[in-house]
Amino acid sequence: MNALLLLLGILSPFVGGVPTAADLPVQPTARLALWQPTFPAEAADDNGTMTRTIESFDSMGGITLYDDFKSVLLKKGEPDSIDKDPYTGYTECHYGSLTIGLYEDLVYYVHAGPSPKKISLNGMSIPLQEVWLRQYFGEPDFVAEDGDVYIRGTAALKIYKDPLSGDVTGVDLFDEAAS
Repeated sequence: MNALLLLLGILSPFVGGVPTAADLPVQPTARLALWQPTFPAEAADDNGTMTRTIESFDSMGGITLYDDFKSVLLKKGEPDSIDKDPYTGYTECHYGSLTIGLYEDLVYYVHAGPSPKKISLNGMSIPLQEVWLRQYFGEPDFVAEDGDVYIRGTAALKIYKDPLSGDVTGVDLFDEAAS
């Protein structure tokens, strides 16, 4: 008798044929979507070592080192404030957390701070965490007491870091040849 009940239990799902999709009860489903950072294929060499993917520093915050004061106004509008130093001739235009330094009517540097979480470089939004910095820039060309320096051609990007915590405190894009 036990063998008969066991056989009946095993075969019972097959009584009446194979169920179709229409015969199955509708079960609500949920899918979990996780954001996973994607690294461009060219970001790793054959050994899996991260290599830089940004080969030039063209602009930061939409401003290039070749812009003049008129171009800055066309791109950014009227600044929140303008500071002129009568002795050095430098002018700083402040746009929220972005400062644009000009000398003789040309952009001399672009500064993001204080403590930015990301920057817009060459039109790309780049998080300022170590994994992303290595991803986009590779190893620093110089490690200074107050931060890391990356050089592409004559343009340089300095990422200022708090010496104790390592947190990013500011970022400068400037013409390395002019400094």
